[in-house]
Amino acid sequence: MTARRAGAVLLILLTACGGTPRVTRAAEDAWEVGPEVARYGLSVVSPRTMPVEPVEVDAEDFTEAVTRLARDVRSEARPQAAARRLFEEARDGGDGHVIRLAPVTVSGAASASEVALTREYLRWCERTQGGGDCLRLLVDGPTVRGEDRYALALAISLGSVLAETRHALRGMVEPSAVLSMLVWTATVYLMLWALPDPVSKGVAAGLTVALLAWLGVDTVWSLARGWVRLVEDANRATSFDELSRAGESFGRVLGENTARALVMLATAALGGAVKPLAKKVPQLPGFQQAAVQAEAQGGIRLAAMAEVETVAASSEGTFAVLMKSPGSAASTAPATTRAVATIIRHQGGNRQVVIDGQRWHVPANKSLKDVPATDPVGDALQAAAAQAAQRWGPHLLRAQEREAIKTAASRGDHWLAQLLERQARGRYVENRLSEQFLELRWNKKGVDAIDPVTGCRYEVLSGTDSNLALHGQRMAGELFRMITF
Repeated sequence: MTARRAGAVLLILLTACGGTPRVTRAAEDAWEVGPEVARYGLSVVSPRTMPVEPVEVDAEDFTEAVTRLARDVRSEARPQAAARRLFEEARDGGDGHVIRLAPVTVSGAASASEVALTREYLRWCERTQGGGDCLRLLVDGPTVRGEDRYALALAISLGSVLAETRHALRGMVEPSAVLSMLVWTATVYLMLWALPDPVSKGVAAGLTVALLAWLGVDTVWSLARGWVRLVEDANRATSFDELSRAGESFGRVLGENTARALVMLATAALGGAVKPLAKKVPQLPGFQQAAVQAEAQGGIRLAAMAEVETVAASSEGTFAVLMKSPGSAASTAPATTRAVATIIRHQGGNRQVVIDGQRWHVPANKSLKDVPATDPVGDALQAAAAQAAQRWGPHLLRAQEREAIKTAASRGDHWLAQLLERQARGRYVENRLSEQFLELRWNKKGVDAIDPVTGCRYEVLSGTDSNLALHGQRMAGELFRMITF
């Protein structure tokens, strides 16, 4: 899939509908068939769906699984760089950009705190891992700095599970090299959660789906939020003791079972792609229970993990999983020159489509032929929405909005602060559109606007994850154009 096509798919992915999943299968629509059609299934997992208990992975099963999986792991001299390569596609489509969260130190001179931290790190390795640069933190410099802090804090947080992992690797030629690969793989994956609006692709998307299956949405969301706090604490830490406390705090969020699942699945992900991961997952302890839970939470077929394209997480803990739909309809489509770029089918049969460059929501009882051939009013709305969004800035926040954002940020709820700011931006754009398009009937309930002349319906999607994720749930039976920005 090209970067442009992936971007179009992602925009639509974020408009996922929530609610309890159903297994309704809509009838085939002949208008969907054609060389330009890319068909996908969309599953939504949220705290509002069926609650599940994490799959228990005991110490014996964990050790056996890691021992088996590690036989296929190739040790790397630079595990941090190898882990970045593994997850490149997750953030930037594989164009080689580096995922980096920690400040980059320009000066080559090490500070006194870095020297002290490095000394304590080596002592920690001596106490827990047999000595040396056990996590390979010093292969790219003489001291522990930048993102090395996250890997060290994560290793500390794993506690006894790290000892179990080392025990599982005891038969390897270079157990410490493989152990460092596992720690860095988990670290770079978790770093994706500390970025705004986490989106994973490639092997990272497969790993997210597996974690949702084994741990459940609530535990995964707690894991993600706990990691964000670890990153913030690690960035502030000036000593080994402070970094250790950050790791121990995250360890309490993890717990032994979640830590085992994370390490086990990270080891399975070292194959470097979704398909090898998908082949290993059925062999892992607890697969049958995990498969049942994945289906119950969001209608996700764990056996079809190889078809996962993208997983997007919203600020409220909702995960939208986009998977390629198996097979295709017979090529009996009516002659048409309309370009249908993407079709996403929801669990209830309603679809989101990009047709002639326009984004439409089509209910289960409608066909693509019901989408208007031309929509000049919608085109004007789309252009105006983009212009209004560009004009918006934090200086336009009302006093009440500014105070709410400040309060959320002061509590450390940065995800909530970002959500509130995006919601304010959405209100601004919608207000500008309602002032500009007085001929439309604007509504407080249902779709945002209706053209009384043509009957076309429009929903202005503000860009906030909550609005984008929930609009389909509210209006699954409505045919409307999505005005996005």
